[in-house]
Amino acid sequence: MGAQLIVRGDQLPVLQQLAVTQASGLEPPRAVVWGADLRDATSKRDAQKRLVAHCRDVAAVAAAHPQLAHVFVAYSHGGVVPAGGCLATAARAAARLHAELERARGRYVEVVLLDVTGCEDADTLERRVTQAIATPAGVAGDVALGWTDIVDSSIHAAAARELC
Repeated sequence: MGAQLIVRGDQLPVLQQLAVTQASGLEPPRAVVWGADLRDATSKRDAQKRLVAHCRDVAAVAAAHPQLAHVFVAYSHGGVVPAGGCLATAARAAARLHAELERARGRYVEVVLLDVTGCEDADTLERRVTQAIATPAGVAGDVALGWTDIVDSSIHAAAARELC
């Protein structure tokens, strides 16, 4: 059995390894990993608007996969956006997407936005995402995390720290 995930959106280099492990199509995916390339944004505001637009696109893809329990949006921004400059927008977008998906499905859907700017360790990212998918939805809820938040701990542990 594969990782039961699909990778969609922009092709970020750090997501290539996850794309190789995606579901074969014989089983419905439990998770979607969406890439959002914001590196050519002209300003912080432009990057934020584009991130919100990507989340709308994720909602449309998720509608075609009603069995999804985990949604990850991995985004990378360029030098015009300071480190962590999109985290507040990402947190709001995660909450909005989480509520929309739960309303449509009538069950819990975990939504995690990850700022993978500066991530060069695709192995660790793949491990963190597959760890999260292997657990029941609901542990992380809706959360926005930076790459440094999950380097040394799981996505769920980082999400728990955010809540405290």
